[in-house]
Amino acid sequence: MDGTLTFRRCTPTDGALLRRVAFECYAPYYADLWEEGGMEAYLTALYEPVRLASELGDPNLSFELAYRGDAPVGFAKLHLRCDRAETPNAAYLERVYVALSVAGQGVGRQLIERALGAARGRGREWVWLQTMADAQKPLARYLDAGFVECGRARLDAPKVRPDRRGMLVLRKGL
Repeated sequence: MDGTLTFRRCTPTDGALLRRVAFECYAPYYADLWEEGGMEAYLTALYEPVRLASELGDPNLSFELAYRGDAPVGFAKLHLRCDRAETPNAAYLERVYVALSVAGQGVGRQLIERALGAARGRGREWVWLQTMADAQKPLARYLDAGFVECGRARLDAPKVRPDRRGMLVLRKGL
């Protein structure tokens, strides 16, 4: 596989590809978050084809795929306008997923930097996100990128293990 990292914004025709990449990138990191059957139900609902097609056609949402050579190895989803009460004029970085095969190689960092650049290009003053409170690697990546904690939340999806529901809300000024 070629070592070059490239990026491409998803189009409405990329639904099946994005769904496959999401399932492949999510499962190795978060399988232990879920009770039996929970992860599959969660991912199936998030990446249901009609819902995904609608999101891919939404001008307020940006999905960007990362490629190592010809292989998709991650993606980010950014709401270009998504304010919070304490964070006006903001974008929301909803997901950054990276394949286990490229973990630690800067793919996630570059996806975050690109999302920050896209938000800045749209005139946003902030980017905020939510991450699992006990997900040490993603949390470290976000803190290294300059995000700071601004709140707490809970993941209230069905079949999440009760002791794993805690989330942190982070934000970064642009």
